[in-house]
Amino acid sequence: MTTKTIFELYSNHKQQLVRLVLTVLAGTIVAELLYAIFSAVGLSGIGTGIVARLLLYTGSVFAAFCIFFLRYLLGPSSEEIREDDRLKVISSIFSSSNEAIVITDAGASIIDVNPAFCRITGYTKDELIGKNPGLMKSEKHDAEFFRDFWDSLASEGSWQGEIWDRRKNGEIFPKWLSVNALKDDKGGVTHYIGVFSDISALKQTEEQLQYFAHYDALTNLPNRLLLQDRLGQSMLQARRERNLMAVMFLDLDSFKNINDTLGHRKGDLLLQEVARRLLELVRQNDTVSRHGGDEFILLACNLAAPRDAAYIAKKIIDALAAQFTIEGHPLYITASIGIAIYPNDGSTQEQLLKNADAAMYHAKESGKNQFFFFESEMNRKAEERLRIETNLRLAIETEQFVLHYQPRVHLKTGRIVGMEALIRRQEPDWLVPPSYFISLAEETGLIVKIGEWTLRKACEQTKKWQAEGLTDLRVSINVASRQFHDKNFVQFVTGVLRETDLDPTYLELEVTERSALEGIEDAISKMMDLRKMGIELSLDDFGTGYSSLNYLRRLPINTLKIDRSFVVDAAVTGAGAAIAKSIIALARNLNLNVLAEGAETEKEYAFLIENECDELQGYYFSRPLGDIAFKKFVLENRGMDAK
Repeated sequence: MTTKTIFELYSNHKQQLVRLVLTVLAGTIVAELLYAIFSAVGLSGIGTGIVARLLLYTGSVFAAFCIFFLRYLLGPSSEEIREDDRLKVISSIFSSSNEAIVITDAGASIIDVNPAFCRITGYTKDELIGKNPGLMKSEKHDAEFFRDFWDSLASEGSWQGEIWDRRKNGEIFPKWLSVNALKDDKGGVTHYIGVFSDISALKQTEEQLQYFAHYDALTNLPNRLLLQDRLGQSMLQARRERNLMAVMFLDLDSFKNINDTLGHRKGDLLLQEVARRLLELVRQNDTVSRHGGDEFILLACNLAAPRDAAYIAKKIIDALAAQFTIEGHPLYITASIGIAIYPNDGSTQEQLLKNADAAMYHAKESGKNQFFFFESEMNRKAEERLRIETNLRLAIETEQFVLHYQPRVHLKTGRIVGMEALIRRQEPDWLVPPSYFISLAEETGLIVKIGEWTLRKACEQTKKWQAEGLTDLRVSINVASRQFHDKNFVQFVTGVLRETDLDPTYLELEVTERSALEGIEDAISKMMDLRKMGIELSLDDFGTGYSSLNYLRRLPINTLKIDRSFVVDAAVTGAGAAIAKSIIALARNLNLNVLAEGAETEKEYAFLIENECDELQGYYFSRPLGDIAFKKFVLENRGMDAK
């Protein structure tokens, strides 16, 4: 048995040994007392004094041992139990703690570590006992760091903070360490106890949060926050080096159609491919950032002249025009780019971004798929556009719209069979026609709310007219592409019909040719659902898009609308007449009703009658009318008295 073992036995059973010694001493005292009593009563002569005392001592000590072991068999005292339990809890905490614990002596030599310490560092307990914790030093901290560490332990008795150490396999890792000095009664240090947690996962999370705070999660491009920092640095560099820099605002043309038709997943994949192409085109010291949605901002630095920015913009437009392949689908996209030059077009970040944005919108309005440099006139147009958009949002919130209705006339009978609901913006001094705001509404997405309002209002009015005696009129409503491709469109129409109690057979929805052929399978599915409800469907603007007779044959439509441009041409040129006749003949062969819109003259009317067009809608019969005027017009043309 080693000295260490004896020390451990003494430490663990010290109280029991003390009690045993005290018991033996008690037995000896009892023996002396008995001998004295025997002597006093005259019994000391029995045997010799030594033998008598030996017998008494033996008996008393034996009795003491019997008492001690009987007590031992009966169990320890409650105090001993509490102390033993406390030691067991401390030992359990030390062994099972998920935090690493190390105990050193006053000279910083390790005397014990727990299993968590070994698991985190990769060292075994035997490899650490007697060693200095400095063997795990990472070399990431200088001498001053450790000087402060020991100064804190000496002055305050503790230290806490982040420190980097090295595992046995050489890997450097961060940990959060707390060290406390244990002192004796005289204030001298006897031990140091260190407790630490491996915070590698926490540091990785912090790095990820820091990354996502500055980079776009979808494209991994710098986001708006990082762009502001880069733009500020680029402006300082341009000012210091006396050269130019360009802010280029890029917006993808018609991206919303792809997103709505093919789904957001393919839209996201397309944005990632666009980002990749942009990164390939710019120089290393330039910045490509995603501004949000399908908008990107590029910072082109160290430019000698504006033509350098034009060269970059041209490369981008050409590169994005090339085919993309997304999950096997060939896709095409174009871009509109606005360019603002620093310092010519602004001295602040806000001015540069605003002016580049204005130039981009000018590029879109001028036909898309091109770039424009900022000019002061663009600011005026941008401000006007913002004013219209603001007013449009206000008009939606306060319902400042009205519907006018243009009659649809059956040419053979001359009877009014329906009407098209046309929206107008009501302003104090005039009715704003849709040409002033529809394109902006489509661009901003406000067209969906406008379309929903129009559908509900038109159905309510038609139901009201039916209650007033106009029981055989079908209302026709234009459906915007974005509204039609909304996944909840059919459910919304169903809900409106239920709310207004309008029979579905008195509702006709007009879908443009382009809208129907974008995402053809989804369009056919929606149309079939609407037809099953009894709703009539017409294909608007036929012949103005990318017509496909094969697709036309598959579309479950009732009516083909001849665009006004063909109606006008038919009365003027032989080629125009041939096209209009072909459309009418096509509708006949497909058993479709054919409606000509925009007829204004007697000559146009005569042509349509001669070629057996079914219906006509245009100024030749009536301009769009308010609800009261429309009812009066219908009743007068039927020879009925107004109710």
